[in-house]
Amino acid sequence: MFEYFMDMRKIFKLYLVVVVLILLSVLFFSSPSIAGIFDPTLSWQSVQTEHFKINYPKSIEQIAKQSAIILEEIYPEITKKWSFEPWGRTEVVLIDSHDDSNGIASVLPYNWMIIYAGPPDPESSLAHYDDWLRTLLTHEFTHIVQIDAYGGLWTPFRYLLGKTTAPSGLNPIWLREGLAQYDETIYTKAGRGRGTYSDMVVRSAVLEKKFPKIDQADGLGYRHPGSAAAYIYGVRFVHWLVDAYGEDNFLKWDKQIRSSLLLTMINHHAKRIYGKSVYDLWYEWYAFLKHRYLIQRDELSKNPISAYQTIIEQGKDEQLNAPTLSPDAKKLVYSVQTPHQSSEIRLYDFETKKIKMLKRGHKANYFSWSADGTQLLYSTMRRLKHRFVSDIYAIKFDGESHEIKRLTFGMRAKDPEFYHDTDHVLFVKSGAMIDRLAVFDRKTRKVTYLTSDEDYTQLAYPRLSPDGKYIVASKWQADKGWRIYRYNSDGKMPMALSSAKGRIIQSRPMWNADGQYIVFSSDQNGVNNLYRISYKGENEKALTNTLTGIFQPTRPYGSSIIGRRYHSGGYEIARWVMPKKSATPMLAQLHHNRSESRDAIIDYKQLTLSKQDQEKIDHVFEDTKSYRPFGKSLLLPRFIAPMFIFGDTMFMGLNTGGMDPLRWHTWIGGVQYRSDISHIGGSFQYTYSQFRPRFGFRVMDYAVDFGNRNFGGSTGIVHLYEHRRAATVFASQSFKGHGFTLSYFLEHHKVKNNLTAANRNLLNLGYFTGFRLRYGYNNARRYAASISSEKGRSIKLSTSISNEVFGSGARNEQIIFAGDWREYISLGHHYVVALRGAGGITWGDTLVQGTFGMGGDLGEGTLASSGSLHYFPLRGIPLSTFSATRAMLFSSEFRIPIVSPQRGLGTMPFFLKSVSAAVFADYGNAWYAHCSSTSGSCDRASDFFDHFLLSVGAELKGDFIVGHGLPIHGRLGYGIVVLNRDRVSALADPITGGNVKYGMLILSFGSSF
Repeated sequence: MFEYFMDMRKIFKLYLVVVVLILLSVLFFSSPSIAGIFDPTLSWQSVQTEHFKINYPKSIEQIAKQSAIILEEIYPEITKKWSFEPWGRTEVVLIDSHDDSNGIASVLPYNWMIIYAGPPDPESSLAHYDDWLRTLLTHEFTHIVQIDAYGGLWTPFRYLLGKTTAPSGLNPIWLREGLAQYDETIYTKAGRGRGTYSDMVVRSAVLEKKFPKIDQADGLGYRHPGSAAAYIYGVRFVHWLVDAYGEDNFLKWDKQIRSSLLLTMINHHAKRIYGKSVYDLWYEWYAFLKHRYLIQRDELSKNPISAYQTIIEQGKDEQLNAPTLSPDAKKLVYSVQTPHQSSEIRLYDFETKKIKMLKRGHKANYFSWSADGTQLLYSTMRRLKHRFVSDIYAIKFDGESHEIKRLTFGMRAKDPEFYHDTDHVLFVKSGAMIDRLAVFDRKTRKVTYLTSDEDYTQLAYPRLSPDGKYIVASKWQADKGWRIYRYNSDGKMPMALSSAKGRIIQSRPMWNADGQYIVFSSDQNGVNNLYRISYKGENEKALTNTLTGIFQPTRPYGSSIIGRRYHSGGYEIARWVMPKKSATPMLAQLHHNRSESRDAIIDYKQLTLSKQDQEKIDHVFEDTKSYRPFGKSLLLPRFIAPMFIFGDTMFMGLNTGGMDPLRWHTWIGGVQYRSDISHIGGSFQYTYSQFRPRFGFRVMDYAVDFGNRNFGGSTGIVHLYEHRRAATVFASQSFKGHGFTLSYFLEHHKVKNNLTAANRNLLNLGYFTGFRLRYGYNNARRYAASISSEKGRSIKLSTSISNEVFGSGARNEQIIFAGDWREYISLGHHYVVALRGAGGITWGDTLVQGTFGMGGDLGEGTLASSGSLHYFPLRGIPLSTFSATRAMLFSSEFRIPIVSPQRGLGTMPFFLKSVSAAVFADYGNAWYAHCSSTSGSCDRASDFFDHFLLSVGAELKGDFIVGHGLPIHGRLGYGIVVLNRDRVSALADPITGGNVKYGMLILSFGSSF
C-alpha cells in the first residue's frame, strides 16, 4: 500500500509544483482586490488638531471638520471632569460605509476611535439624539479618557507596561457604558439618559417583577435585552447615583477604582465613598424605581388600559419584528431574531394558523406588499467588501411557492415601498448624514431622487397613500426629534402633520384603507403608543394606552390594528381594537415635569468653542495632508502585554506591537519562555493588508516537543525537544469564504537535548527550505446560545515542499500533506454531533523525530492553541506521545447542553454562560512508512489498522466570560485507551502521576475541535 505511494512521489511532487505556480500567478498577477478594514481606493486624508488626528475619506470632509470642532469643544470638559488627559493625540477614523449606527473606542495599542457617520433610525435605542456626531463623539471619547485613566499605585506599572495598564478596563460593562452615556446626555440636549426606550425597558422589568440582578445588567447573556442591558441599566443607574449622591462622589469613586491595586473590587471602593456596597445601592435604586413606576401605573390606569390579543406568541427567546398585513388581510409577514438560530422572515396565515419560513439569514425590519398581494419588498443589511449597507429584495409568490430576488447591490437602499406599480420602488437612499427619498426602476435600474440632498436630514419608513397622491415618512429635525411628514408623491411640499411639543419620536406611519388618516407610533406622552392623525394634520388622537410600549402599526382593517407590543421578555405581535374616543395616556405631566424623578434629572451643559478656536480649526483644515500610515501610531510601541499559558507545560512571554490607524500595516513581536525545556525564544510578524492579496513575513525562535524517543544503547529513551529558528514570507487571498495562503519558509532545526554525536546524526537537522500552500474553508454556524459550532463544516488543508533547489539540506527533502475535515450536525436544541477526520503524510526523507505529533488534549481558542495541522489530540495519552512521519485521527463527539445559567457573581469579573457535556471517541495512530514493530506492521493493507489506538471518555464543558469581556471555554474530563492499551501502559498522567492504562485526566482550556 505504501510502496504505491512512494512510487507516486515524483508525480505528486511535480503536481504540487504546478499547483504552486498556478497559485503564484493568481495571487500576484491578477487584479488586486480590497483586503483591509477600510477601503484603500478612497482618497484618505489626515488632519491634526491640538488633541486629535482625524483620518477620513475626502468625500466627507465637511463631517470631518464638524467632528474636529466638536472634539476640541468636549476635550477640556471631559478631561477636566475625569481628571485625566490622554498622552499624545487620539487617532480618529471617520467613515461612512455602514448603515448600522455605531462607534468603537480602544486604548490598545493606542487611543483610537472609529466613528460611523450614519445616524440611527427612529426605532433604534440610539434614536434620542439632537446631534448624532456630537452624541457619538462624546460617548466614545469618554470611553478613551475613562478607560485610559490611571493613578496612585498604578503609575509605575504604566511606565513599565505602557497602555496595558488600564485598571478601569476591568470595570463591569454597565459601569463603563453607563458613564459614557452619562456624558453623552449631559453634554448634549438629548442622549440615552433622556430617552424613552431605556425607560420603557426598566419600567416593564419593574412592573412585571423581572428586574435583573446586577450581574445580569452586564449584558453578557443572550436573553432579552441581551448586550443592550449594559447600556439600558448602566445609564439609568449611573444617573440615579449622580442625582441621589452627587457627581462629586461618583467621580471620587471612579478615581478610587483606577488608583487602587485591588482590581475589580468596586464594592470595596463603593463602601469607602458611599458607605454602602454596590449591591446595596442597586437595591436602593430598585426600591426608588418601584415607587416611581407604581405611581405612573396608577396615573396611566385612570384611563382604561388598552386590551390586546396576542396574534403571534414568541418562541423561546424570540423577538418578533415588522408585522405587515397583506392587502386581503389574510396573511401577515414578519421577521424573527433569536439567539438560537439565524434570523428569519416568516409568513402567518390567519385562516390555517400556519407559519411558513420564507427566508433564513436575512434580518429585515420593514416590509411592503404589492396591491395584489403577489409580491413583497424588504430591505436588509449585508456586508459588501468594506461596507455594511442596506439593499432591497423582492419576494414573488406563485401559489404555495415563492422566489426571492435581490434588486439592488450596495446602493444603501432601505425601507422599500411599491410606488404606483410593481416596477417602481420608493425607498430611502442613505448617505453621509443625508437621507433622500428616491424611486428605483426595476426595468432600467435607474434611480430618480424625489428630495434634495439637504445636509443632516434623516428619513425613514415612507408609505404611499392608497390614491398615490402623497407620501408619509418619519423625518428627523434638530430640537424636535423624529416627526411624521407628508410629501406630495413627487417629493415636494413637505409638511409636518403633528403639532406635538418637545423632542419626540414618531415612527412607522401607515395609511388607513381610504387614505384619510395615518396611524403611527409615538412616545410624546412618555410611553410609546399608537396615534392617529388626518392626512391634513388634523384630529390627532391616541388610539392606545399601555403600561409598556406599542410600536410598528400595520395597515388598519376594520376596527382593529396589529402592531408590535413590548413586555419584559421583548417583543410579540398583538392586535388592539381601536377606541371610538381618544385613549390619551395620562403620563404627559409626569414625563414633562420630571422633577420628582431623581434618576431623570439631567442638566444640559452648554459647550462652546471660542471664535478664535473655530478659526484655528478652519486654518488647520487648510493644512490637510494625504493619509500617511508610517508614523508614531505604527512604529512606536505603546504597550507591553504579558502572556501566560498553562497546560502540560508553562509558557510565559511579553509582547508588543503597533498598527496604523487604518490597520493596513500591522506588526507584533515579543519574547517567550517555555518551562519544560527552559527555552527563551521570540517572534516578530509584519502584515500588509491594504490590498489583496495580503502580504507579510514572520521570524520565530521556538522549541518543539517530540515526546519520548527511544535511541537505544546507553542513551535509551529521551524526551526529545528541537530548537527551531524560522523565517516565512507569505501572501494570502480569499474568495467567497475560501482562503488560500502561499508562503516561502526557511527553518533551521537543531537538538535542544544533550545527545551523543551518533544519536544526533540519526536525526534530520539543519535547514528545511521551500514552499507551503494552505487552504481553509468554514461555513459552520455558531449562535449566541450555541454550545458548539453546528450546521456546517470546516476544512483545512496544507501542502509543503522542501528541496535542495530551494535551499534545504541534502537529507531534508520532503513533501508533506496534512488535512483536517470537520462536520457539525445539529440535532436541534443545540445538541450536536461533531465529527473530525484528520491526517498527514510525508514523502521523501524520513525524520526520525517525526513530523506529526499525536496525543494529549490541547484545546483551540482563548488561552489555548489555535489548532495545528501537525498536531493530533488523541485524548487518553500524554501530549505528543507519538511523533512520526504519518498520522491519522478520527474523532467523534456527542455534545449535550445541560444548563444555561447566564449569570455572574455579582460585580466580580466572572460570568457563566452555559454548561454542557460530551461523550467522545478518538481513533488514531502515528507511524513511519513501512511501520516498525513498535507501532504495527503496515506492510500489508490488511494490517493497517491493527495498532490504531481507540480512546473513549467524557468531558464536562463550561463557557465563561472573565474580565467582563474575555470568552473562555474550559474542559474537565476523563479519557482512557480501550484498544491497544499495551502500547501506552508504561506512560504516566502528567497531572495525577497515575498510570495511563487506568485513564487520564483531561483539564484544558479551549474546545476540543
